[in-house]
Amino acid sequence: MYLKSFGLKILLVFAFALLSIVSFAQEDEEYWKKLLNEEVEVENPVYKPVISIGTGVLSFFGDVKNPGTNMLAGKNGFKLNISTLVGKNNFYKLNFFALYGNISGQDFDISRKMQLMPTLPVDGNGDNIYPNSAFNTELYQFGINFEYGFGHLFKDQRKFKPFISIGVAPIMYSPKGDLTYGNTTPPSYYHYWSDGTVRDFAESSPEAPTAEVIHLDHKYETDLSKADLYGRGKYSQNSISIPVEVGFDFYLSYRVSFRIASSINYTFTDLIDNYDSKVAKTIGLKGKGYNDYFTFTYFSMNFDLFSDPKSIMIEKAFAELENFDYEVLLADQDNDGIMDMVDKCLDTPAGVEVDTTGCPFDTDNDGVFDYLDKEENTPKGATVDDQGVQLDEGKLSEMFEQKNAVLRKEIRVVPVAPIWTRNITYTPGVIPEKFKTVDIDSDGYISFIELLKTIDDYFDEKTTLNSDDVYELNNYFFSQ
Repeated sequence: MYLKSFGLKILLVFAFALLSIVSFAQEDEEYWKKLLNEEVEVENPVYKPVISIGTGVLSFFGDVKNPGTNMLAGKNGFKLNISTLVGKNNFYKLNFFALYGNISGQDFDISRKMQLMPTLPVDGNGDNIYPNSAFNTELYQFGINFEYGFGHLFKDQRKFKPFISIGVAPIMYSPKGDLTYGNTTPPSYYHYWSDGTVRDFAESSPEAPTAEVIHLDHKYETDLSKADLYGRGKYSQNSISIPVEVGFDFYLSYRVSFRIASSINYTFTDLIDNYDSKVAKTIGLKGKGYNDYFTFTYFSMNFDLFSDPKSIMIEKAFAELENFDYEVLLADQDNDGIMDMVDKCLDTPAGVEVDTTGCPFDTDNDGVFDYLDKEENTPKGATVDDQGVQLDEGKLSEMFEQKNAVLRKEIRVVPVAPIWTRNITYTPGVIPEKFKTVDIDSDGYISFIELLKTIDDYFDEKTTLNSDDVYELNNYFFSQ
């Protein structure tokens, strides 16, 4: 039991260690991704048309309107809009739009007056037609408007912007009336009574005592333009409107925003409700004296799908690291064009051409660089001296007769300045504790003679300093 528990603990420790390694690897990968990828803002982006789809309420304000009509009461309407920025600073928009919906209305007093006309219209069977004011029409509007977004005042504000626009738009309409109910022959008409009710018989009819209250079925079965109920003849069902719109844009993102707005559409017709001053005069009323108008209060979503992005991600070839000594990384002591980190020949004389490793060329491969070689094109495999000159048999014999070993006292070690350091810093004028024994004369300065003696002692194994200490001592000497 103990072994199983111990084994489970070992397994859990291994699992946690593995998860830690994976986590660190992922964090490291994310770190380098962030270094090599930079998000930059696009300069002078190109803006393309924006598509908007909206829905709202159509409300009618003419002679015939529903009681208590306001801009939020009416029937549904739908709007499609395409906009494009214009002007040097993109403060203005040009909108092309299409609107579809229904408009309806009904006025009880006008309806009752219509049924009290001295002479009621007659149908094809010689029966009286009892008209009323109830109407409904499909409305189509296609237009263009010019919009100002107050960019001079809200130039740097992207979340919320008011706007105002004005335009021109043709409209098409075709009013229908709800005069009858049921499918009877002859037709059954609505009758408007003085007590404010709608009944199945006229108030002056002998059947009035048995009349029942009924409600409009809103089927709008009669084409009012063709019916010519008031003797004014057929009229055009096309007109022009002037839409004036105000509202607010709310920006959800660079690509998406939504709009809340309301437009007032003044029309150049007074017959959207099949009622104008001529009809009013026919039934003994007075017209209002101005054309019909309607409002559209709506909400829309705006999608900028084709414009240049606000910012783009740039993948860099290399990243500049913080707190990194680039002077050391890119150092080139001999100025031969090869960085010291990969230069295999660090002290190439000035002006000497080098290969990709930083070493001078050796054309005949005799081991002596061309700039030192006094004998070009030495035969392959030949033995040469330090000037690249081929040695004859006599010279070779003399060399082989010499002793191979060299006495330690015949070797002279000379310290040289380091090309780069290990980023160890020293306090000026203060000798590190482990190097104080090197300062033989205790003058607070390690001299060149003292440095050479310490190096000699190292090779003679007469000092406690190791190779790293000697390397660091060399660096400290040149940093004094």
